[in-house]
Amino acid sequence: MCGRTACTLGPDELCKACSTQIVTSDGKKQYQAPQWQDHPGNYSYTPSCNMAPSRFTPVMISEHHVRGTKRAIEGEGLSPQYVIHPMMWGLIPPYYKGSSRTGHGYSTTNCRYEGIEEKKTYKPSLTKGQRCVVLCDGFYEWQTTKGDKNKQPYFIHAPQPEGVEIWNRESWDKPDVWSEEEGWKGPHLLKMAGLFSSWLSTEGEKVMSYSVLTMESGKKFSSLHHRIPAILETNQEVEDWLDFGRIGYKEALVILKNEVEVEWHPVSKTVNNSRNQEPNMNAPVSLDKKPPETASSKLMSAWLSKGTVKKESPSITPIKKETVVSNEKEEKPFSFKNWLKKECDNSASNK
Repeated sequence: MCGRTACTLGPDELCKACSTQIVTSDGKKQYQAPQWQDHPGNYSYTPSCNMAPSRFTPVMISEHHVRGTKRAIEGEGLSPQYVIHPMMWGLIPPYYKGSSRTGHGYSTTNCRYEGIEEKKTYKPSLTKGQRCVVLCDGFYEWQTTKGDKNKQPYFIHAPQPEGVEIWNRESWDKPDVWSEEEGWKGPHLLKMAGLFSSWLSTEGEKVMSYSVLTMESGKKFSSLHHRIPAILETNQEVEDWLDFGRIGYKEALVILKNEVEVEWHPVSKTVNNSRNQEPNMNAPVSLDKKPPETASSKLMSAWLSKGTVKKESPSITPIKKETVVSNEKEEKPFSFKNWLKKECDNSASNK
């Protein structure tokens, strides 16, 4: 399953990170970034290392969903056009009638690949071509370690370019991180297949929401968890998943696979609580049982090593054992029997 993600890039950075190469009308090759579109109303996207369900996070959709068309207009261009749109994580069932966007009571954070065509919650999105790509730095998964009742969280992300650490902004945030000539040189985002829906509350409020498709894990990832999101690794896979006019949903589902190249590392258990919003929670940590050395513990150690004087054992000269010979006769121990015999002998001699 996928129940927590990290998405730390701003809207402009997200668009540039999803740029694709196009050929202009004059035959020139250049990179083009998707457009950003805000969610209607007061709902907005805020970057975070600890995204939980019901938060509004960025997803990429075909521009035809925005324009209301199904196929590109003839002569308009052959390059696919995308829009990045924040949506609520947790698809609102299309049959739900209510005033609260989270009041339906169903668990729709993930939608299982198996039997998805029969689910009345997701079938309308499939048939309408409402397919999206969920964008994030990566997602968290919890593994129960041997002999430990607590679950250890891991951060799973796409393979990164050399020298780029997706959890360390200083490793990639440079002035030339993107250009029309070279495209995006920053971190590679993780792109997951999803379905989205547009819902209207009884109060007339419009909410866009989505669900992440999950599958049985392949051989590599099964060592960490038995399910994995449907990850799209290439630009062609992204294009095929989003192009609902060219590729029907049955064919699109066949594209999805569970054997993908991902990397993961253990992270701090502070991510267990979704209210924790500290930065860099997706950074690697050591699983060494020894507690990490803090500034105060370092100061104490230095003070103790400086103030402690090593005590040396006094030099002791061993004493030679000698036999002492006494000139006096050795006194025999007192015996009542001998004393009584002596007294009797004295009485007899005095008579």
